Amino acid sequence: VLRAKINDQVIFFDGKTFCDYVYKIQSIDKKNIIFSFLSKQEKKEEFKGLSLYQSLPNKIDKIEDIIQKWTEIWYSHFCFFRSERSQDIYISENKITRFEKIIQEASEQSWRNIIPRLSFCDSLETQDIKGQNIFFHTDREWSQKLSDISFDLSCDINIFVGPEWGFSPKENDRFLQNNFIKVYLGNNILRTQTTWIVVWFYILQNNTK
Repeated sequence: VLRAKINDQVIFFDGKTFCDYVYKIQSIDKKNIIFSFLSKQEKKEEFKGLSLYQSLPNKIDKIEDIIQKWTEIWYSHFCFFRSERSQDIYISENKITRFEKIIQEASEQSWRNIIPRLSFCDSLETQDIKGQNIFFHTDREWSQKLSDISFDLSCDINIFVGPEWGFSPKENDRFLQNNFIKVYLGNNILRTQTTWIVVWFYILQNNTK
């Protein structure tokens, strides 16, 4: 239900550019709403590329929670993949359609202009993923702290989060062989859908003015 009246102003965006288009409601009847154009507003561009590579969690509703909240804090791409410790859950086309709808609604709610991309894959070709690649592990060996990393928000940043039981030793080694940055977040074991809150707000608070 659109609770609006004549002369109310609304904003349209196309999901592809950093522009808002302001219109005024000119007339309303049972079948139509007529808008008149008022202005075009340029918005500040989002970060170049901020991607989440998330190992499939054990429940569908966790995927919904992740894509909704991460959209609100400016992630531009979601890629869910099967890791060695992922549980075998089935993602139907209807579910993907629902996920895309959640992303769209979260984009509108948070005043984003660019709608994040969503993808699913059975395995990752880690050598093909360009940018600053960071993965999280409960193992301290060869790990860094977030405070030790210099983030460059002008280039792609890719965040890799494991399933409930974390990445396997084999996956850990493969990431390191491809020059991924291994990060240890502390002694507390974080939920897979909690990690992103800690990580992204740390990056924002420490790398933006």
